[in-house]
Amino acid sequence: MNSAVRNFGTMRRTEHPGPRADRRHQAMPCRVSQCCLTLHGGQTLHNAVVTALKKHGARAAFLELTEVELASLRYVIPADDESGEHAAWYSTTREITPPVRLLRAGLHVGQRDGEPFLHCHGVWEGADGSLAMGHLLPTESLLAGDVEATCLIIEDALLDVVHDTETRFSLFSPRQEGSPPKDANALLFTLRPNQDLSEAVEALADHYGLTEAKLSGLGSLVGTVFADGKILNSHATEMLILEGGLEGGKATIRIASVGIDGVHHQGKLSPGNNAICVTAELILHE
Repeated sequence: MNSAVRNFGTMRRTEHPGPRADRRHQAMPCRVSQCCLTLHGGQTLHNAVVTALKKHGARAAFLELTEVELASLRYVIPADDESGEHAAWYSTTREITPPVRLLRAGLHVGQRDGEPFLHCHGVWEGADGSLAMGHLLPTESLLAGDVEATCLIIEDALLDVVHDTETRFSLFSPRQEGSPPKDANALLFTLRPNQDLSEAVEALADHYGLTEAKLSGLGSLVGTVFADGKILNSHATEMLILEGGLEGGKATIRIASVGIDGVHHQGKLSPGNNAICVTAELILHE
C-alpha cells in the first residue's frame, strides 16, 4: 500500500501534499441541451471536437463516444510520483497499434489559458483484440473516419483549468458564465478528494433539490470497490461513468476503472467504499 493511503472504516483515503481546502465541492447551475455531433476523420480527436463545437457556438460540453475507429491512440494510466510532489501521477505515454476501436469514452470540453482543453477517459480494443483503459490524449489520437457523438452542450458555465494547491494538480474547476440561469436544468460540478463518490453526489443533489437526474462524467478514485465484490487495490484509479443517476435521491453509478498496474474492470460501485483520489468532474442533468 502506498504510504500516503490510509484506511478509515471501510473506505481508503489518500493524503495530498497541500493544505486541505475547506470547501469540498464546486458547483454551478447551468443549462444543457443534447445533440448529435459529427466529428470528421483524418484529424486529431481534439481538433475534430473543437471544430464541431464551434459550429454550434459552444465552448463547453460533455461528449460520449461509442464504437469509434481510431487511426492512432495514445494514452496514459495512473502511476506513482517518484518525486513525492503528488499522491499519484501519470505513466509514460502508451500507444495502441492500429486499427483501434474505441469502445466507450467520455470527454469534457472546457478551457485552459483561454483555449479549448479536453479531458477524456475511455476503454478500447487493439488490433489483437486486447482491451485496455486509460486517460486518452486527444491531441495525440487520430480519428480514422467521420463519427457521430452524443453531446451535452453546456451553457452558463464551463470547466476551466486552474492550479489546485491541495493536490498540486492543474484541474478543471467550474465557473459561471454570466448570471446563474433561472431555468437551469443541470448542475456542473467537481468533487475534492477523500469523500465517497456516491454519497457526495447524493449530498450535493439534496442541497440543490434534485431527486431525479442522470449523472455523467469522469475522475479518479482511491482504488475501486465494486458491488460484485471485485476490488482494484491500486491506490489511484481513473474512472469513467458508464451509467449513472439519481432515483429518489439515491445514486446508482456504474463505471469502468483502471489502476496503476493496468488492470481494469467495469461494474456498479459499492456505495460508501469509493473515495475520490484527485478529482471528479461531473454533471447532473435531466
